[in-house]
Amino acid sequence: MVEDSPSDAALLEESLQQAGLGQFEFTRVETLAEAMTRARLESFDVALLDLTLPDSSGRETFLRARAEAPSLPIVVMTGVADEALGLEAVRHGIQDYLIKGQTQGPQTARAIRYAIERKQGEEALKKAEAALQQESAALEEKVVKRTSELSALNQMLQAEMLQRQRAEEAHQWVRRRLSEAQETERGRISRELHDRLGQDLTALKLGLQNTRRQGPFPQAVGEQLAKLEKLADGLMRDIHRLAWELRPSVLDDMGLDLALRRYTDEWSENAGVPVDLHTGGDLDARRLPKEFETTLYRVAQEALTNVARHAQAKRVSVLLERRTAHVSLIVEDDGLGFTAQGTAGAPAPAGQGRLGLLGMEERVKLAGGTLTIESAPGSGATVIARLPLNAEAANRA
Repeated sequence: MVEDSPSDAALLEESLQQAGLGQFEFTRVETLAEAMTRARLESFDVALLDLTLPDSSGRETFLRARAEAPSLPIVVMTGVADEALGLEAVRHGIQDYLIKGQTQGPQTARAIRYAIERKQGEEALKKAEAALQQESAALEEKVVKRTSELSALNQMLQAEMLQRQRAEEAHQWVRRRLSEAQETERGRISRELHDRLGQDLTALKLGLQNTRRQGPFPQAVGEQLAKLEKLADGLMRDIHRLAWELRPSVLDDMGLDLALRRYTDEWSENAGVPVDLHTGGDLDARRLPKEFETTLYRVAQEALTNVARHAQAKRVSVLLERRTAHVSLIVEDDGLGFTAQGTAGAPAPAGQGRLGLLGMEERVKLAGGTLTIESAPGSGATVIARLPLNAEAANRA
C-alpha cells in the first residue's frame, strides 16, 4: 500500500479485514520512490497506489509506477474529483481504480482479486504473443530458408534445362547439316550418274546402232547386237530413274511444284496407279525455303514408295498448298491401310514401312514441322506434313 495518510491506510486495512474474503498482509510505504525500491527487492501480489504522494502526484504517479514495475498489478486510489484520472490510469495499463470513501471492503477485495487476475491474464497473453511471435519468426526463417533452397534448385533446373535446350539445338543443327550434306552428296551422285554414266551409255548405244548398220552380219551376231542395244536402253532408263530419285535437278532449278508433277507422273507410270496432284498458294511466284522443298519432296517420295510397296491402292491424291502461316503436303490413298495412332510412331504394315515413316517424321521435325498419319485397316492412309512459314523460314528461301 502506497499511502502517506496513516488514517486512510488504517481505514482501508480495517475494511478489508472485516470483509471476510481472505487474509491480507500489508506492507505500507509513504512515497513512490520507496514503493518502487521495495517492489524490486520483494514480491507482492498487488499494489494499492494513492495518486497524491509527497514525491509524486496525479498522472505522473501511475505512469512512473507502471514504467518501473511493469509486471505488478496496480489499483490506484483517487478522490471523487479525480475519477476521470482513474479512468485514464486504466487506459494506460493500470488494472483498476478505487474512489476513497465510497468503496466498501467487499468491493475493494474484489477489485484487488480482479486486478491480480487481469494482470495474470495480460502476462499470459503477452507470453502467448511472444511465443507466437517466436514461432512466427522461426516459421518465417524456415520459409525464407526453404524459399532460398527452392530458388537455388529452380536456378539449377533452369540451368539444366537451358543446357539441355542448347544441347538439343546443337543436336538439331548437326542433324540438319548432316541432312543437307546428304542431299548435296545425292545431288553430286545424281549428276555423276546422269552426266558421265548416262553419256557413256548413250555413246555405247550409238556405237551399237552404227555397228548394226554396217551389216549384214550373221544372224547370231545381229541378234546379239540387238540384245546389247536393248540392254543399253534399259540401263539408260535405270540410270535416269536412279539419278531422278537421288536428287532431281528440276527441284533445284524449277522448284517443288514442277518437281512433284514430274515425279508423280513417272511414279504413276511405273506403279500403274493414277495420281491426282493439286497445288495451291502461288508456289511458282514464291519459292519455299530450300530445306522445306527438299523435306516435302522426300516425304512425298517416301509416302508414294510405301503406297507402291504395301497399299495395293487404286488411286492416290497429292495436295500441296501454301498458306500464310504454313505449307502443307497431303498424300492420300485408297489402299489396304493399317492401324495408325496419328503419328509416325504408329505401327506400320511392315518393318521397312515403319522405318520409312520414322524417316519422314525425322525429316519434318528437323524442318520444325509436324507429321500426322491417319489410317485404319481397309480405309486407306493419309500422310499430312505441315511446316510453319514464319519470318525465319522465309529468310531461308
